[in-house]
Amino acid sequence: MFLFRWFRRAGQTDSLTPPARELRSRQAGAAFRPGVELLDDRLAPSAASLFGAYNPSGPATHFSVTTPEAGTAGASSPVAVVALDASNHVVQNYTGTVQLTASDGTIPATYTFTAADHGIHLFTETLGTPGTDTVTATDSTAASITGSASLTVNPAPVATHLAVVVQPQAYAGAPTQVAVVALDAANHIVPTYTGTVRLTSSGTADTLPAAYTFTASDHGVHVFTVTAGTAGSDTLTATDTNTSTVTGSATVTVNAAPVATHFAVVVQPQAYAGAPTQVAVVALDAANHIVPTYTGTVSLTSTDAGATLPASYTFTAADHGVHTLNATFDTAGSYTVTATDGANAALTGTAAVTVNPAQVVTHFALLARPQAYAGAPTQVMVVALDASNHVVQNYTGTVQLTSSDGGATLPAAYTFTAADRGIHVFAVTLSAAGSQTITAADTTNSSLTATAAVNVSSSRPGRGGYHGWL
Repeated sequence: MFLFRWFRRAGQTDSLTPPARELRSRQAGAAFRPGVELLDDRLAPSAASLFGAYNPSGPATHFSVTTPEAGTAGASSPVAVVALDASNHVVQNYTGTVQLTASDGTIPATYTFTAADHGIHLFTETLGTPGTDTVTATDSTAASITGSASLTVNPAPVATHLAVVVQPQAYAGAPTQVAVVALDAANHIVPTYTGTVRLTSSGTADTLPAAYTFTASDHGVHVFTVTAGTAGSDTLTATDTNTSTVTGSATVTVNAAPVATHFAVVVQPQAYAGAPTQVAVVALDAANHIVPTYTGTVSLTSTDAGATLPASYTFTAADHGVHTLNATFDTAGSYTVTATDGANAALTGTAAVTVNPAQVVTHFALLARPQAYAGAPTQVMVVALDASNHVVQNYTGTVQLTSSDGGATLPAAYTFTAADRGIHVFAVTLSAAGSQTITAADTTNSSLTATAAVNVSSSRPGRGGYHGWL
C-alpha cells in the first residue's frame, strides 16, 4: 500500500489545487513532509471527495507528476502520475498511454492506465548521478497532456569505517553473534554497502567465519557467528578486503566455559493423569547460571511407575542448555520426576508434581463471532471442558457441527488429536441472513454439546468503515 499526502513544494510545475502531492512509499523508505489528508493508492471512486467535486465528463488536460524532494544516487524513488482535467479534478476514467522520461535516471518508458488505476499510477525510478533530475509524463497521443517534477539527487553515501557490535561477555566454546555495520564519516549506516568483510581475532583458538560479501538485502548490516577458543580478553576486527582503512573492532571478555553441575527440573505443580505434561530440563553450573554449551544426554525417571516418559535426549548447541520434554503420568497422587545425565549420574535434578485424577469432559464451549456475513466463512472454536470449566487437553472425541441455517456449509465430523489439547477451530459458511445458531456435539455422547448464536448479515459492508467483528 502507498499513502499520499497533500503538500506545497516550491518549483512544482503542475497547477494542482491543493497545489502538489507528495507520496510516501513504505518500500522506498523516503522521508516526506507532514500533510493533511491520507489516500490509499488504489483510490476508490467514493474517495473523489478528497479532491473536490468530481466531473466524470471532464477529459484529461494535464498530468500532476509528484516525486520526493530528494533521493540518493543509485536508489529507487517513487513517482506518482495523476491525470487531471481543466479544473484540476482527478480524471478517474483516464485510460491513455503515458510516455515517461527522466533527465538522469531509469524509469519505465510507457504505461497504459487501466480502469483500476482511477487516474493515478505509481512508478519507480532508479536515480542516476548527483544533481537535479526531472521526470516528465506525456500522453502518447496528445502531447499537450503533460506534466513534470524535479528532485535533488544526493551522492550515495560512502562507507569510511565499520562498527563491530558484540556482547561484552562471552563463553569459551560457545557461539557469539557479532554484528558488523558499514558507516559513513558522519556515523550514518550506509545501506548500499556491498563490500567484502573479513573478521580477524586476537584469540588464537577462535573459530571465525569466512569472508562475507554484503548484499543489497543486508542494508549495511550483517551478523556473523564467532566461537571464542580460550578465556581472556579478545579483540574482534572487521576489515574490508579491498580497502583496509574501512575497518572497525570491538573487545569482548571471554570467560571460561561453564561446567554443568546439576539440573533444574521445571514442571507444573499440578498435572492430570493421562494428559501430557511438559517438563523443562535446565543445565546449571555451581552458581546456578545456565550452561548454554551443555550437550550431554538426559534421561527422565519418575516415582510413578506407570508414567509414560520420553526416550533419552541429547542436548544440542541450539538448546542453549534448556530443553522441554513431555511426560504423561498414569495415576493420581504425589510423584517426582528426575532428570539425570547419562554419563554422569551426579549431574541430576528433581521436581515434585501432584497428579490429579484424569479429567472427564462434561461439556463443550462453542466460541463464535457474534457477527457473520452470508456466504463468507467464519471461524468457530470448540473447547472440551470438565465440570470445573478446565480445558480437557487429552480429549480425543469426534465432534459434529450443525446449524439452524439449512443452507450453511459445515465441515465434516472431526476427531480431536493430542495435538489439539482439547481445542479445535472450524470454518463455517452461513447462507441465510438473520439470527442463526451453530451447535457442536460429540458423536458418541449426545450430552456433550454446546450452541452459539450468530447474527448473519446479508452482505459485507464496504471498505473503510468500522462494523464491529469482521
